[in-house]
Amino acid sequence: MMNTPETIFFLGKGGTGKSTASVLFSLELARKGKKVLLASFDDAHNLSDIFEQSLSHKPRRINAGLEVLQVDRDREIKAYLALTTQKVKQSYAYLTAFNMDNYFEVLKYSPGMEAHALATAFTALKEKHKACDYLVIDMPPTALSMHFFNLPALSLLWVEQLEKLRTEINQRKEIISRIKFAGKEIQRDKVLARIQELKSSHLELKQFFQDKRLARFFAVHNGDRLSLAETQRIITQLTGLNIKLDALIFNHRNANDTDNLENPYPSFPVLNLPYSPDPLIGVETLDRYARSQNICFSPILP
Repeated sequence: MMNTPETIFFLGKGGTGKSTASVLFSLELARKGKKVLLASFDDAHNLSDIFEQSLSHKPRRINAGLEVLQVDRDREIKAYLALTTQKVKQSYAYLTAFNMDNYFEVLKYSPGMEAHALATAFTALKEKHKACDYLVIDMPPTALSMHFFNLPALSLLWVEQLEKLRTEINQRKEIISRIKFAGKEIQRDKVLARIQELKSSHLELKQFFQDKRLARFFAVHNGDRLSLAETQRIITQLTGLNIKLDALIFNHRNANDTDNLENPYPSFPVLNLPYSPDPLIGVETLDRYARSQNICFSPILP
């Protein structure tokens, strides 16, 4: 717990300014002396455009305290399938007689595979960047984001049933495979062990999303009705997962928006990002905009 960076997820409809908001937030934290890793899970590659640099899965230093990377979803899917193939072969040794690679090759097109890949990527980021104070995640469009947050809870439903079924099978057979460890023969069911390993990882991720000391959720919207409606769906779906949205960011993309526009969600703190006539591209432009508009995210952090 002590070495786990706090994670801030930026959600919202495509085109509302999630990437810009996550960049402004990250730059502010870095200016305050925090060590920040900003990662984009969105294939739109907006962070590359904003920073005017080509980004990859390897962190690139932007300035003191801030590194940025772009998660390559195809690469993560391949890595996830390779790891899954390895685990399956370890658990079911007799399957090595078959060519499993062809079966897993088609799985990359399966529904839900992207959410699994992002979950694996996020878990790896948390583990690899424990020295950071903050992980800031620029999330993909809402549908995939919700699949990502729902994945651990959904997976637990069937993993727990698999665990129950496997335990009943073992009780009836009263045996388990035998292996030798440190000169001692012990009993261990590799399949049950793998099921329990999956259960533990999904449970840890589910608890992480629900722990306000570790994970916070900001939704970005503008005056467009569609983005407001999508924000409502985000609030509703997160609530169904026992995850509470922490704050709203009203990005005034239109010069006709006003700071006095009534907040449709008064129970949440709101930060306004005033309209900018100039494209917010490049660190200098973003810093100048933040100073001129007195942008400060502190009020929406506890």
